[in-house]
Amino acid sequence: MKICVKVPATTANLGPGFDVFGAALNLYNEFCAETVDGAKGGIFTLKGEGRKSLPKNEKNLVWQAMKETFKVLGETKYSLKNLNIGINTAIPLSGGLGSSASAIVGAISLANALCGDKLNKSKIAELAIKIEGHPDNVVPAIFGGLCICVKNDEKNSLPKYSHGEILHLPIPKFKIVLCVPSFELRTKRSRQILPKNVDLDDAVFNSSRVAVLTAAFCFGDYSLLEKGMQDKIHQPYRGKMIPAMDEVIRAALNAGAYGSYLSGSGPAIAAFCENKKADEVRKAMIKVWKKESVSVKSFILDFDKKGAAVIRQ
Repeated sequence: MKICVKVPATTANLGPGFDVFGAALNLYNEFCAETVDGAKGGIFTLKGEGRKSLPKNEKNLVWQAMKETFKVLGETKYSLKNLNIGINTAIPLSGGLGSSASAIVGAISLANALCGDKLNKSKIAELAIKIEGHPDNVVPAIFGGLCICVKNDEKNSLPKYSHGEILHLPIPKFKIVLCVPSFELRTKRSRQILPKNVDLDDAVFNSSRVAVLTAAFCFGDYSLLEKGMQDKIHQPYRGKMIPAMDEVIRAALNAGAYGSYLSGSGPAIAAFCENKKADEVRKAMIKVWKKESVSVKSFILDFDKKGAAVIRQ
C-alpha cells in the first residue's frame, strides 16, 4: 500500500498577527509512505529542495512526526523496517514558507491514513500544533485558505468554532508575490531574537493593525492592507538579521502592492497585489535584493483553498 499527501506552503503572521494569522499557498510538498517487507524498509527517497540536506534516517522530521502519531493512535505495527518514505519538496527550506509545518502535517496525515483515518482534521491540527509549538503555519496547511488561530485560555475557554479554535476569513482573489533570499533563517533563532516583554504602546499599535487587517479581508477593502500589515512586535527585531527588509517592503508598496510583510519568521518577504501588478511588484522587490548582492527565488502564487490532501495509490 502506498499513500501520498500533498501539503501547501503557508505564509504566517501577515504583519501584525504574530502566531495568529496564516494562509495556504499553491506551492506544494509531497510526502509518501509505502508499506514493504521488513527487509526492504527504511529507505528515504528525497527530491527537490531538500534532496541534499534532509536526513535519510530516523532523524528526519517526517519520520519523527509519523512515529509520534503512531504513538498517539496506539499503533505498533509500523516502523522504519516496513515503510519506505518519499519526500518531494518544492517549498524552500527555512525560508518563512512553512516547510517544517508541511513536513509535520504531511507526516501526521500519512500515519493517520495508514491507521484507517482515525483522526479528523481538527485532531490532526491539535497534534500538529503540539509538535510544531505554534499554529499559524500548520493550521492553514491542514485546512487551506486564510485562517485566524485563537489561543485558548485554559481557565476561561472560548467557544469552540467549526474547526476547533480556528476562524476562516474570506479568500481574496489577488496574487501573493514571494521573494525568498538565498540565505536561510532558522525559526528557532528568529524567535530567540524577539523580546520577552512588549511595550504597551507597541501592543496597542499591533492590536489596531490586526483590526484593520481583519476588516480589509471581511469587507474586501484591500486599500486597508498597507496599514493593516504594519507591525512593531516581531518585524523590527527580525529585520536586523535580514538585509534591506524595510526597503524591499517599501519597494513592493511603491510598485503597487496592497500590502507587504515578512512571511513567518523570514527571510521571505511577501506582498499582496492585484493580478496585473504582480510581475511589476516581483521585479521591484528583486531589484532591492540585487543591490544587496543577495540572490532571490521568487514566486507569484494563489491561495490554496483545500489544504492537505491524501492520495491513495
